[in-house]
Amino acid sequence: MEQIEGKNYLTIYEVMDRLKVCRHTVINYTKNKKLDFIKLRGKVFITEESYKSLFIPESEKNKNSNY
Repeated sequence: MEQIEGKNYLTIYEVMDRLKVCRHTVINYTKNKKLDFIKLRGKVFITEESYKSLFIPESEKNKNSNY
């Protein structure tokens, strides 16, 4: 895990390991905006916050967006 500007970021490989999925799946998640990311020094870093949000049911996400 890397900390950049006060936020925690995961590499693609860390997300792959945690989710037990292949690299292509993680890339698809970024393309489909399921995971927020930044590119820095030629690497992709995924926000820990967006990784954690994968585990929040859509119904809960919708409740929070009303505020």
